[in-house]
Amino acid sequence: MISKLKIFNLTLRGIIESGIVAGLAYWGFFTGDNLTMKLILGIGVPLLIFGFWGAYDFHNFGKLSEALRLIQELILSGFTAIVLYTTGQHFLGWALGIISIIHHLFVYLLGETLLK
Repeated sequence: MISKLKIFNLTLRGIIESGIVAGLAYWGFFTGDNLTMKLILGIGVPLLIFGFWGAYDFHNFGKLSEALRLIQELILSGFTAIVLYTTGQHFLGWALGIISIIHHLFVYLLGETLLK
């Protein structure tokens, strides 16, 4: 049976992943000079970043596997928090960064791992 704390942490995970997609899409659209570039960046940047996220299978790195996955996830969520902040979405940038840190702390406090 899944505890309420685990469900809460899974919810945080969903918020982080949705926030990364939406934040990168917003940044790409905000950064583009014309409609074509706005659409290319708004769609392409999230696809590129999630492609990077999914491209590496850290299961084969032995004892470093979990640490490498943690670093990757913190870089991706941190990068998105920074680009949100730099586009004027200060609250959303801070919120994504803080939620990401809380989620990753809970993962380990609950005895879970990022690589299952």
